[in-house]
Amino acid sequence: MIYSNRIINPKLYSEIKEIINLNEKIEETMKRIYLNENENENEKDFIIERKEKQYKFPKLILIMRSELYRGMFLSVTNDKSNKVTDYSELSNKSFQIFEYWIYSNQIKDEIEITQEIINELEIGIDYFQLNQTNPNLFDLLIKNLIIKIKIKIKIKSKIQSKIQIISLLIIFRNCKLGF
Repeated sequence: MIYSNRIINPKLYSEIKEIINLNEKIEETMKRIYLNENENENEKDFIIERKEKQYKFPKLILIMRSELYRGMFLSVTNDKSNKVTDYSELSNKSFQIFEYWIYSNQIKDEIEITQEIINELEIGIDYFQLNQTNPNLFDLLIKNLIIKIKIKIKIKSKIQSKIQIISLLIIFRNCKLGF
């Protein structure tokens, strides 16, 4: 709990608490939809086709997570399309990372993040226009990669290890900022 010498307006505090609780309920609902995909087929009213496979998503989740879909579904000039294709530059693994993230706002721990996956995910962040929606996604991927590098790569000296991690951070920061 955070203590302060300021008194918080009880009504404002109550409203903030309601918003936090609502956000947690939404996150739980989205995870439930993802994990019970067969039970919730009627809730999935939008199809993304890639490499001759169809992925079904609820429009509500796409609106919440992506500027691209928010603009598509909420604009006045909406064509009411129910399909989008061409995520062909993303590997299946990268697309699965995005699919899980769209539903859960998390990265699966068991997915191995490599330099190649990071490069593809940068493309995916642009495709889905996620950087406006959640700027922490790329930071989360970088953190995941650095943790795995520390665990999996055996480097002879600590100095080399620190230099490699710092150089990776610089590369990813530059990618994130669009340099």
